[in-house]
Amino acid sequence: MNTSGKPIIALGLVCVLAAGVAGCEKNVINEKTGVPTTDTVVKEGLADDANVSSAVMEALQREEQLKPFNFHIETRKGDVTLMGKVNTAEQRMLAEQITLATAGAHTVQNKIEVENN
Repeated sequence: MNTSGKPIIALGLVCVLAAGVAGCEKNVINEKTGVPTTDTVVKEGLADDANVSSAVMEALQREEQLKPFNFHIETRKGDVTLMGKVNTAEQRMLAEQITLATAGAHTVQNKIEVENN
């Protein structure tokens, strides 16, 4: 029995699995600015909750209108809850839209409060 091909098959399988785990890029268009951003995810919809929360926080902080605000983000199975305070209803809605456009976020529960000035 010739077993010299088994290591090559195993190596090929490892390469395929590594490529799948390495991720794929997803272009997300910021609806406000129209500028595409590239997010890398493990696999669409399967990124773990901590990565989704981090990606949402980074996306919110990239938006100039939202940089001054502190947000608390909780994610469970791709369902994201946003908490914090902003100055306007438009900023609140923008945070929700950005969150929905973030890879791995399936739904958003927007608990951001609009402060009365």
